[in-house]
Amino acid sequence: MIYDITRPLFGGTAVFPGDTPVSLVETLSLTRGDSCTVSALTMSLHAGTHIDAPRHYAIGAPGIDAMRLDVLIGPARVVVVPTTGPIPLAVAQTWPLDGVTRLLVRTPASDTPSEVFDPDFAWFMPDVADYLGRRGVRLLGTDAPSVDEATSADLPAHKMFLRHTIALIENLCLRNVPAGDYHLIALPLKIIDGDAGPARVVLIQ
Repeated sequence: MIYDITRPLFGGTAVFPGDTPVSLVETLSLTRGDSCTVSALTMSLHAGTHIDAPRHYAIGAPGIDAMRLDVLIGPARVVVVPTTGPIPLAVAQTWPLDGVTRLLVRTPASDTPSEVFDPDFAWFMPDVADYLGRRGVRLLGTDAPSVDEATSADLPAHKMFLRHTIALIENLCLRNVPAGDYHLIALPLKIIDGDAGPARVVLIQ
């Protein structure tokens, strides 16, 4: 079974307040007598499901084009957090992480419609990011818009994940995906020096 855990992109896709909205405009159209249909897409690289590049939160860090693909493909485990707000270290310590290098966290954010930005989502304290790094996690995926609190300006969780070279996937949709083990494929667009890459992400059971 294949679970498509990618948020759709359309004109109403929610973005962080103040970020560039998604716009899809047909520049040529068969219905207007053109020889084919061609569309132009304008959007933030962080709209919808995307993979953050280190360049997003560290000056001089690599862009999304330099992301190692072997980190983005392989066995992954889904765990469930049923609440919003900061994820406590005590909760993270209950997750079965032996041998896990790719971890996806399903929270209530998966039930938020794709056209709605809800700032009340589950986010990671730096000590949780540090704990996951020390346990050997190399990829962290969340259904929330960010691994940090919505109002955060200094992005401490992002920076702690970077310290452990953990790749970050944000804005997944894990609705109806049971906790357990899967094969993950998460491929971002190859944008030179991009601070993120929109991605199609699937889990194979």
